[in-house]
Amino acid sequence: MTRSKKANGEGTVYRRANGRWAGQCYVTETDGRRVRRAVSGATKREVEKKIAELVEREAAGRRLAPAALTLEVYLREWLDQVVAHRVRENTLAAYRFQAERYLIPDLGRKRLSGLSARDLRLYFESLKARDVGARTVGYVHATLRAALEDAVREELLERNVAKLVRVPRPTKVEREPLSVAEVKTLLRKSRGHRLYALIVVLALLGIRRSEALGLTWADVDLDAGWLQVRRGLQRVDGRLVAMPTKTARSRRTIPLPTLVSEALRHHREAQESDRELLADEWPDLDYVFTTTMGTPIDPRNCTRIVQNACRDAGVRVVRLHDFRHGCVSVLLGLGVPPRTAMDIAGHSTIEMTMNVYGHVTLDEKREALDRLGDLFDDDPH
Repeated sequence: MTRSKKANGEGTVYRRANGRWAGQCYVTETDGRRVRRAVSGATKREVEKKIAELVEREAAGRRLAPAALTLEVYLREWLDQVVAHRVRENTLAAYRFQAERYLIPDLGRKRLSGLSARDLRLYFESLKARDVGARTVGYVHATLRAALEDAVREELLERNVAKLVRVPRPTKVEREPLSVAEVKTLLRKSRGHRLYALIVVLALLGIRRSEALGLTWADVDLDAGWLQVRRGLQRVDGRLVAMPTKTARSRRTIPLPTLVSEALRHHREAQESDRELLADEWPDLDYVFTTTMGTPIDPRNCTRIVQNACRDAGVRVVRLHDFRHGCVSVLLGLGVPPRTAMDIAGHSTIEMTMNVYGHVTLDEKREALDRLGDLFDDDPH
């Protein structure tokens, strides 16, 4: 083994008995320890280049992640100490699920500093081979990308290799919300439903399911004719949690059409009767929409309630989020300015209002093209 020692601080390069080249130099890790770091390569020039990069990094004061730091150790630290303090509970639960279900079992033993774009490309391809859906692969990729971005901020990594890897996007499914006629039928045939007001609010105000379930009577002023969206009710880790709205713009005041005001007024009267029957057993939670026992409604149960109402009314069964899509589309179709529709829906950008929620029906397309055809039709008939 031939060894060439350079000046102090420049490292040592040598050739191993097997013909490969290796080198060592001292570096400072992020925990403050000064350690000897080894590199290897097929040629002396390759190793010298790696040593030079480490020496340059050390001179610039940029620290290295501990060589033994694995992805599992880092992810657990990231979940508990970094991201837990800045994201919503449901987002944290989603990150934790992707880490525990996929990333830690599959990649946890790999050194954090040793992750490469090729490693991740092969890993995501292996997930597809295991019949993991494209949407789930996207969630796993997003979780790892977010974690490695914080590793870059903390100078544990030079770059976020997850950003260099592309994963397939799930096929976009075009969903058609209920038409105005279908919504009218649903409301007419659901008038006697105990939660008729919930159906009306979802159908006419375009608010999210979590926002409707998180409404309290303190948020509603029926005399003035408005309600405030200030929180959402979601199930996180097996328990119902009232959380702040999705974004700052989601926190908004919505005027109430007469139909909605009347439905809420009748709903409040019926709820008062239920409260009197249960007396002290009725929980003092102030939620607008509750079970018969006064407890909050589980989001999944809410979906079942509304979809069963659709079946009973003989209209198409759609996702609850499609009511939101439909409301915004109708507003835009009525000529409501996009900025106004955006504020009603609580979107963060006009682009989302127009591109995602601005559904155009086949009849609307036909009418537009008929008008275009009439413009160029010279036949006076």
